[in-house]
Amino acid sequence: MTRLAQVLAVASLVGAALAAGAAQAQLAAGKGPIDVTADQLEMVDAQHLAIWRGNVEAVQNGSRLVSDTLNVYFQGKPNAPAKPAAPPQTVNPRAGGVASVGADWGAVDHLIADGHVFFVSDTQTARGNHAVYELTPDTITMTGDVVVVQGDNVIKGDKLVIQVKTGHADIISNATGRNKPERVRGVFYNANQAAPAQPAAAGAAPAPAKPAKP
Repeated sequence: MTRLAQVLAVASLVGAALAAGAAQAQLAAGKGPIDVTADQLEMVDAQHLAIWRGNVEAVQNGSRLVSDTLNVYFQGKPNAPAKPAAPPQTVNPRAGGVASVGADWGAVDHLIADGHVFFVSDTQTARGNHAVYELTPDTITMTGDVVVVQGDNVIKGDKLVIQVKTGHADIISNATGRNKPERVRGVFYNANQAAPAQPAAAGAAPAPAKPAKP
């Protein structure tokens, strides 16, 4: 999982007002655009905030971030003149945006995904209830019954923190001490072993991750 990148590509879906800035946020390796779709998009100009709601899906180079809502917070442009607060505007993401909204928005600051959050890549699926991407310090943090699946291997914990630049990841539990069932747990299978069949769980990932290549 690399950086949630070129998030300003979201800007192309809400009008020319959100021209691309300096931020680099990536869902996958490479510099392709992020294609975001949802049932509704709300722009809160005074807060430099774009709120995607309803079956949100962000796709880049084969990787997908899926959630119920996705909030994208932008920084203000340097030396942008102050303007009076305006009521939020709801736009149809498929029909383009409102040119006057976002004119003073700059680079992406952070993103917050909530509700049935899945990150699906070629090799793994991560699931949680809440995820935050912060451009500085360039981390992705997922919380709430976190499950990471790669092939037949499964790791569970309370929090997943990924250092995007290095690829270093920590899975953390709120419980400590031996014989505590809530501690971080991993189940791993050798190449010649098969995981036992399991019934489909409620809220399963929208699409299974592909098994890791040998």
